[in-house]
Amino acid sequence: MKHLILFFSFLFVTSPIFADNGQAVILLEHKGGNHGEYYIPADMPEAYFDSDEMEIVIEADGFADYYIVEVVSMVTSQTMIYTQIDGYGDSIDVSSLPIGYYQLIITSEFNNVYEGYFLIE
Repeated sequence: MKHLILFFSFLFVTSPIFADNGQAVILLEHKGGNHGEYYIPADMPEAYFDSDEMEIVIEADGFADYYIVEVVSMVTSQTMIYTQIDGYGDSIDVSSLPIGYYQLIITSEFNNVYEGYFLIE
C-alpha cells in the first residue's frame, strides 16, 4: 500500500499542468464502464485544451476503434458538441462555444467513460 501511495504521489508531482505548445491538459477520470480492474484501462485517451487554436485535442493509441465525445455546458447542462472520433484521436473545434465551464465526456467503443473539465475564457 505504501508503494502505491508513493507511486501516485510521484505521478501527481511530476505530471505537467501544461503540455507543449500552450495546450492545457484536461485531467480525465475513469467514471465507469466495462472495466473492473484497478489499473488504468488500455483505451484511456489523453485530452488537451488549446486556447490559441480553440480546439480540444484528444490523443489515443488505437486500442479502441472509436470514441464518442460530448462537450456539456456546466451552466445549462446542455450537450453543446456530440461527435465520434477515430481510435487514434482527433481535434474538435470549440470556437463556436460561448465563454464558460465545460465537461468533456469521452466514451470508448468498450463503454469506458472518461470525464474531464475545461474553461473557455
